Amino acid sequence: MNNRYCVIMAGGIGSRLWPLSRRDKPKQFHDLLGCGRTLLQQTFDRYSRVVPKENIIVSTHVDYTDLVREQLPELPDDQVLHEPAFRGTAPSIAYVACHIRQLNPNANIVVAQADQLVLNEELFVETIGKGLDFVSGNNKLVVVGIKPTCPETRYGYIQADTLVDGEAALYNVRTFTEKPELEFARIFMESGEFFWNSGIYMWNVNTLIDTMTTFLPDMMGELEKVFREIPVRAERRKRGYEIYTSFPNASMDMSVMERAENVCLLVGEFGWADIGTWDTLYGTLPKDNEDNVIMRSRCLKYGSSNNIVSVPAGKLVVLQDVDDLLVVDNGNVLMVCRKGSEHNIRKFLNDVRMKLGEEYL
Repeated sequence: MNNRYCVIMAGGIGSRLWPLSRRDKPKQFHDLLGCGRTLLQQTFDRYSRVVPKENIIVSTHVDYTDLVREQLPELPDDQVLHEPAFRGTAPSIAYVACHIRQLNPNANIVVAQADQLVLNEELFVETIGKGLDFVSGNNKLVVVGIKPTCPETRYGYIQADTLVDGEAALYNVRTFTEKPELEFARIFMESGEFFWNSGIYMWNVNTLIDTMTTFLPDMMGELEKVFREIPVRAERRKRGYEIYTSFPNASMDMSVMERAENVCLLVGEFGWADIGTWDTLYGTLPKDNEDNVIMRSRCLKYGSSNNIVSVPAGKLVVLQDVDDLLVVDNGNVLMVCRKGSEHNIRKFLNDVRMKLGEEYL
């Protein structure tokens, strides 16, 4: 257990859940599921069953460190790593990997996203434990794959190849596919060979750093030099932040996982969803008799169905003869649009940025 580490990635903006998720308080810091704990807190609770709490590290953008400390006050400062710039998942994982190897050169790491739903926590704990045990003795990068329940186009897909470990349901990976068109998603699901990419990774710290050095040699060379030559943590952190802004904006999947040959897929059957969009949230939350999702809001409904409503406490929403609407009121933004308008939210954000400035983001 002492060699088990968890990195919670909590630095994203969550723009697809705008205007509830905003720059000053992204989705991971909200109690979106109405359970009394934010997504970040739920993630910490979940992984603390697999990894010692003193080995859980939160990697977040520097703007959100106060929110992390507020929501996870039990974490000391050295378990919160600050990303000084938005550079994607590869640089943040590389930085925290070098940090962890400095602490424990035998570390086995699970990388967790801070915005996911898990329904069967017991099976989740068992699955992650098997993955960490596997990477402790194998030079492999492991990604958890979820068996598709529908032809979802918002997730990436992973094609399983030959079986590696039948008891742990581990396979070699044949291909990665980014978010496919509906026709291909349907083919993938029906084939039985493809799994959703959960974004949950596991690896031994040395395997990870060696593999990342192959594909991102300049970045890894700079980071390893900093950790090798600067013994004082405060000075090392300062220098690491100085070079971080020069790193490429790169995702872990595209820059490393899809190119590496030592990748395995671990099947996860614990009930999973990525809370990334309003549609996903609608599918996750309980509904009333007319299939409306009312998020901690007061709402009177007359002949209205299939709506999502999220407004601040103390406000009342009245719906009459409307269907399939998304009604979100947060801060200085009220948005009313058709449910299923995920692709339009990006347009809304671009228009707001161009025409009205940053204050509404």
